[in-house]
Amino acid sequence: MTTIDEFIAEFAEEPGYLDHAAFGPVLTPVLEEQRVLGTIQERTRFGALETLDEQDARVRSVASRLVRRRDDQIVSQTATTPGLLHTAFALSGDVLVAADEFPSLPLALASAAATAGRVRPVVIEAGVGPLTPDLIAARLTDETTAVALSLVDWQSGYRVDLAAIRDVIGDRLLIVDAIQGFGVVDAPYEVADVVATGGQKWLHAGWGTGFLALSDRALERMAPVLSGPNGTEGWPETIPSVRAGAAAYQMSRVDPVSQARLAVALERVSSVGIAAIEERVAERVEQVLAIADEFGMPVVSPRDRTERAGIVVLHPQPSQLTALSAALHNQGITATTRNGMLRLSPFASTADATLDMLRDAFVAFSTVS
Repeated sequence: MTTIDEFIAEFAEEPGYLDHAAFGPVLTPVLEEQRVLGTIQERTRFGALETLDEQDARVRSVASRLVRRRDDQIVSQTATTPGLLHTAFALSGDVLVAADEFPSLPLALASAAATAGRVRPVVIEAGVGPLTPDLIAARLTDETTAVALSLVDWQSGYRVDLAAIRDVIGDRLLIVDAIQGFGVVDAPYEVADVVATGGQKWLHAGWGTGFLALSDRALERMAPVLSGPNGTEGWPETIPSVRAGAAAYQMSRVDPVSQARLAVALERVSSVGIAAIEERVAERVEQVLAIADEFGMPVVSPRDRTERAGIVVLHPQPSQLTALSAALHNQGITATTRNGMLRLSPFASTADATLDMLRDAFVAFSTVS
């Protein structure tokens, strides 16, 4: 096992970084693994390429433990979006989805509806608020076959209650875009039928990494459409047929070096324990909230720990946004500004110096606003 402090020591991010919800600085062990496998590719010593072939099973093994699935229910992806596209094209019937979702999810369903024609997105209109179990229950019909949502909302930082949502939707499929929560909250992923995530945010594995996890119920009810050579079998002797299990939900081979990067990141999370990471992130979020409150900055993201992950969203007055952005820039704070909102996303690795820089930025802002 790894302690939380040992885990934090594996990060080398510069002070001032508060944007893990956009991109997570890559772990040092991840980069070390990339260098090792890069050397294998460079040298191609006899027998060494077998190490590259082992990375797929390695990812599936550790990912399956974290989502509490079998390894044959896991398939590598290059990001969250390809996993959602595979899922959308495999679905049929009415699928409930919110217009406020990050575009990957509603776009995947819209594309599948426009081309394959088996799935029908039923859209929850924008601006209705968090996807609570009661809201979802009120929108269900007898024709609803699945509910698709994000574990953590990319705009508000709201974290859905997966267990409660499972209770209200019954036997329908539950499809989860987990990118803004995976690696930072210990959610009950086993209640979801589809979990899609990437490794470039809270897992700190860099771009080009991700996986898709599917329950037996999902595998029984979904019909894979986008299977490529890696997702089929039987050729060249016969016309290819789709492989059994989650393996059907892949096209070409995923870069084994990317798989190794993701495997290392998942192994580090598994070693330290997601509960320890979640606890440290919660502490950092509380500190960010305290700074915002000290300077009277409106917080529009959830304060209840059960309804949040690592995202804090501030809503300054429109006339204040430029001055606040300038103050953050001048202090070297990296954050996301979108639609008049400021999104701050600390992680366990966020240093005290970063929080001091954030407070200095607010001090500077308060003197000119």
